[in-house]
Amino acid sequence: MGKRNFQGKYKMGLKLSRHAEAEFGPGKTDIIFCPEGDEVYYYKSWHHNLRRYPYLKETKPIHFKLCPFHQMKKNRQWEGEIRISGAPDKEQDRILRTAEGVSDEAYRRDPMDRILNMKISKTEIIIYTSENQLAQKITRKVAASFKNHFSKPKISRAKGSDAVLIAMGWEKNL
Repeated sequence: MGKRNFQGKYKMGLKLSRHAEAEFGPGKTDIIFCPEGDEVYYYKSWHHNLRRYPYLKETKPIHFKLCPFHQMKKNRQWEGEIRISGAPDKEQDRILRTAEGVSDEAYRRDPMDRILNMKISKTEIIIYTSENQLAQKITRKVAASFKNHFSKPKISRAKGSDAVLIAMGWEKNL
């Protein structure tokens, strides 16, 4: 059998899925700095910084634009909302630390995945996230950290959107 030349297949790089291209538009070749944080766009995605970009030249076009995370924060938009009701005051701090730990781990992998905002009252904790998968991950981790103390989370999806609402309640009888 003859040798196959796969070089042409990989030369152009990975294509964005239809969903990703529709959500963010086609990839850009310039470098974009987020003025609100340390995020930098290059190689068709957002990164934490320029450390892994070896081809920086003085002639490379550079722009400044809000990254998707800071744009969502500015517009008060979110893809994930977690509502935790009935948690005792003494456990709220542990719940928040657990959520922040999951968010920090997600942020290390992708600078666009993190908690946008948290609201705490005597009866409810509300956590808004930039990604619906992150909201689900936080919910699973909180439920696992407090075994048998939460009711089964109720997940609702917004019609025609990726946004997700997750409601979970503290079981008082335990």
